Amino acid sequence: MLDKYNRKIDYLRFSITDRCNHRCLYCMPPDVKFLPDDRLLTLDEIRTLAETFSHLGIEQVRITGGEPLLREDVVDITRELAQYFSVSMTTNGVRLKELAWPLKEAGLISVNVSLNSLNEDVFFTITKGKVKPVLAGIDVAIERGLFVKLNTVVSQMNLKELPELVDFASKRGIPIRFIEMMPIGRQNRGVIFEDQILEKLSDFDLRPVQVKLGQGPAKYFVTKYGNYVGIISAMSKSFCEDCNKLRLSCDGKLYPCLGSTHYVDLLKSLRSGHHQVEQLSELIKIAIYNKPLSHQMKDSTVDNAMNRLGG
Repeated sequence: MLDKYNRKIDYLRFSITDRCNHRCLYCMPPDVKFLPDDRLLTLDEIRTLAETFSHLGIEQVRITGGEPLLREDVVDITRELAQYFSVSMTTNGVRLKELAWPLKEAGLISVNVSLNSLNEDVFFTITKGKVKPVLAGIDVAIERGLFVKLNTVVSQMNLKELPELVDFASKRGIPIRFIEMMPIGRQNRGVIFEDQILEKLSDFDLRPVQVKLGQGPAKYFVTKYGNYVGIISAMSKSFCEDCNKLRLSCDGKLYPCLGSTHYVDLLKSLRSGHHQVEQLSELIKIAIYNKPLSHQMKDSTVDNAMNRLGG
């Protein structure tokens, strides 16, 4: 489908839980309150939504959270979505070692793993978690044949580590993307912009390349060693004019823009007892039509819960 600015909308980021086993500083407050289970989309409801989105032209789905691998039926959800879409996932990687193969068999094609530091102390400061399970999950996912990309949200805490992270990715032959911190739900503190990231990586002789790895908005460079480095510069160099995505929260709210609080409530429709597919289709069309031209993040903090909505 096209929105009113003639952008083709064919990519859905689908959050399946608000729970997470990390507490990243840029995502969740320490006193976060999770939704009760009966507020989350069920597998049957996900099946209905998948059919509806497919009929409306969505081709790519990325499973997100929270941490999607905490949901016990994540493999079943992946299998269901893979009947309709090309399916990828974003995860913190903690449970990836045990789940990489079942997910691959269920139809998962690629996985983005959040890796904000290789240093145990810095990693704990940012995430309140341990880095070793994440590193093990990355290696197993590569061994199992999943297409793996690394995501690093850049701040003052890990800026000096960027070259080391590029080396880590290069040795494994996988891309790494550096992400400007966005003020979603929490204020932007210590944000690092694209120009500073490029300066920190100057020894790699980065050269811009016209390559697209997945459906994300990263701008890619190639290092002198032939490895891809991406930068997602949502704050300093907006890419809204080419945005092709919608976001569905774990409680069934469809957001046409991460940087806007506007949504339509699909869960309410699903549980209303009315003719679901027709009503859902109309609501989705409304969301697409009302997709804003650009986000509001440069002006203020956006009051969305990142752990419910997915990044």
